[in-house]
Amino acid sequence: MTVQARQRGVSLLLATPARAVTFTVLAGGAISLQSYLNGHLGKDIGSPTIAAAINNGVAFVATIAVVLATRALPRARARLRALGRPPVWHFLGGLGGAALVLVSAVAAPEVGVALLTVALVCGSTGGSLPVDAAGLGPAGRRPITLPRVAAVGLAISATVIGAAGARGNPDMFLLALALGAGVLMSLQSAANGQLARATGEPWAASLVNVTVGFTVLGAVAIVTLATTSINDMPGNPLEYIGGLLGAFVVVVGATAVQTLGILRVGLAMVAGQMAGALVVDLIAPAPGEAVTAATVIGVVLTMAAVVISGRGQPVATAR
Repeated sequence: MTVQARQRGVSLLLATPARAVTFTVLAGGAISLQSYLNGHLGKDIGSPTIAAAINNGVAFVATIAVVLATRALPRARARLRALGRPPVWHFLGGLGGAALVLVSAVAAPEVGVALLTVALVCGSTGGSLPVDAAGLGPAGRRPITLPRVAAVGLAISATVIGAAGARGNPDMFLLALALGAGVLMSLQSAANGQLARATGEPWAASLVNVTVGFTVLGAVAIVTLATTSINDMPGNPLEYIGGLLGAFVVVVGATAVQTLGILRVGLAMVAGQMAGALVVDLIAPAPGEAVTAATVIGVVLTMAAVVISGRGQPVATAR
C-alpha cells in the first residue's frame, strides 16, 4: 500500500455514517481522558493555561511527525495550487479550540465543570443547526428539521440531567463566554472539515488547526510564565499524552464531518465525552464524586440524540 493510499485510507475508514459515528464517539471519549490527564497536569504544575499549551505542543509535534512521514503537506499544497486557495476562515479552526481551552480554564474553577459542560453543549449543538443549514460544513446544507431540533433538545436535556446535583456558581458572564466557545466549536468543525476536503489530506488540515491553537496558547503561556510562578514539571509521562489524544480527535472530527455534518459530529462527540467521563469516574473517581443514575441516563439520552439526528438526512460520503 502506498503512502498516499494510507493517507486516503483515513477518509475511507470514516466514509459511511456508521463508521464515522463510531469513531467520533471514540474521539469524544478521548476528549474526556484528555481532560482528565490535562487536569492532573495543570494541578501538578499550578497552571491550567501552561498545561493547555503543553497539551497543544505535544499535539503539534505528533501531527508534524505524521505529516512528514506520510508526505501529506506537499500533496496538500499541490492540490490547493490546482484547485485554488480556500477562504481564509478555513485555516482558522484552531482559534475555536484555543478559545475552548482558555474559557474552560477560567470558567471551570468558578462555575464548576457540570455547568460549564451544559453551556458548552448548548452552544455547540445549538450552533451546529444554523452552521449546517447555511452549508458552512463540507457535507453541504443540512436543513433544520424537527428530528434535528429534537436531537439538540435531547442532548441539552441529557447534559442537564447528567449535571443534576452538581455544585457550581451560576456566573452568567462566564456561562455566556462558555456558550460562545461552544458555538465556535461548531465553526471549528466546519473549518477543519472544509480544509480537509480541499486538501484531500486530513492530517495536513489537522496540522493547520494545531499550529493556530499552539500559537495562541503559546502566547498565553508566555504571559503566564512572565507574571506567575509554576511548580516543577511532573515526572509521570502519562500526564503529557493528552496532546496525542487531541491530535486523534482533530483528525477524526475533520474527516467525519464530511460524512455526518456538523450537528451529528457534535452530538456524537458529546455522547462520547459523557460515556468517557462515566468510565473515568468508575475507574478513577475524583474526591467527593460518584457515578449516579442521572449520569447513566444522560449518557443513554445523548446516544439516542445521535440516532435521532440522523433521521431523514441524506447519506454523504467522505471524498
